[in-house]
Amino acid sequence: MNTPELPKMPRAQTIYGAIVYWVTILSCIICMIGPVVSVASPDNNVLDPYKLFNAIFEGKDAETVWQEVGGDFPGGHFYLKHMTYGDGLTQVGLALGCSVALWALIASAISYAADKIYFYTALSLWVAGLVALSMVGIVGMH
Repeated sequence: MNTPELPKMPRAQTIYGAIVYWVTILSCIICMIGPVVSVASPDNNVLDPYKLFNAIFEGKDAETVWQEVGGDFPGGHFYLKHMTYGDGLTQVGLALGCSVALWALIASAISYAADKIYFYTALSLWVAGLVALSMVGIVGMH
């Protein structure tokens, strides 16, 4: 008895999956290194890691934590100015992990365009645009 041949996955879908897989792993590694840097060098952080972890484990909300530990919230994407700090590095990893769909969708759109599948190219770019607008805070769900 012959086994049926499995259908070939479209190239754009395998590209999307590979990018999501590897960028997610990279972001996880960055997010594991960040807290180690924070604790190893407490002066090289936006927030004091000992006070921060204590406030988090006490169950305080984000606004209270920023007021007590950081003085004031420095604004969205504050980590871009502090990427060498431990907490800034952790935020970079989180932002990378949260934005992984954007990078995968852009690569998929390029692949669909190369294969002349323009409907899926347009859909990929549309969803990538929504993800990008959401990342910068223009589109929100709350």
